[in-house]
Order: sequence, then structure tokens, then C-alpha cells
Amino acid sequence: MNKILWRDGRRYQRGSVAVETAIVFSFLVLFATLPSIFWAFYFFKYSAAQKAVHHAAHYLATAPRAEMMGAGPGGEPFALEVARKIIASEMAGMDPPAPDFGCHYRQAQGTVLPKTCTVTNNQLNTQALTQISVSITMGYVDPLTGEDSGLWISPFALVPYIGN
Repeated sequence: MNKILWRDGRRYQRGSVAVETAIVFSFLVLFATLPSIFWAFYFFKYSAAQKAVHHAAHYLATAPRAEMMGAGPGGEPFALEVARKIIASEMAGMDPPAPDFGCHYRQAQGTVLPKTCTVTNNQLNTQALTQISVSITMGYVDPLTGEDSGLWISPFALVPYIGN
């Protein structure tokens, strides 16, 4: 008779471990998934910003000298206007900030100085354009809560100028 009661008692216990595992596992997945989603969105935006800066810098590195010396609609070199459009198109929907462009000129005495990229700086015969830097800085807004997270996304690219 003891054998029969033991079997009957065990029959009611069947599946209880699976239910307990499902409850505990759902909480573990919840606590592991939410931070992963936050960081996935952050690295997606960082990757998009890095690619946009890289492509704009690559374009500026190979831009013809005529595009660096000619003024665009905003009064700055035409190539910078095109680089701004590259960044804006690759970061569409992310509210991209205004990029910072820096031109590094080799002076007549041999030193390299960073200056603002302007049409007049590009037309001076006493200096030659050697490097171009492109950077953006933007705060990361958490898409799940809509609040500023305090993290910054600031990719930077420095490329040699090889345009002709």
C-alpha cells in the first residue's frame, strides 16, 4: 500500500520543476535582455555615425582641388557641402549634428597647422593641404524611454588629402 501512495503522490509532482524553471528563467531573460537592447541601440547609432564620418572623410580625401577651392552655396568649399550631405543621408532619421571639418596645412617653413577649411585658406600658395579631419558629437537619447542617457557618440576620422 505504501508503494501505491508514493506513486500517486509523485504523479501530482510531475511537471512542477518545469513550471518553476519557466518562472525563474523568464525573470533571468528579462534582466539580461533589457540592458542588451539598450546597448544594441547605442552601438547601432554609433556604428551609423562612424560609417557616415568615414565616408565623408573618404570623399574629402579624394575630392579634386577645384572642389576644395570653389565656393559652394554656403560660402565654404563645395566639397564640404557635399560631405555634409553624405553625413545627413547616411544618418537619416537620427537627427545628425553639424559635422566639424578641419584642414591641416603644411606651411612654407615645413610645419603642419590645423586651420578652418575655407576657400581662402585653400587658395593660398604658401601652404598645402595635407590632411582633413571630420568629426561629429551627439548625445545618445535612449529610444525606449526618450530620455538623455548621458552617453556621447563622437566618431572622428583623420585622413591624408590625396586629391589632385
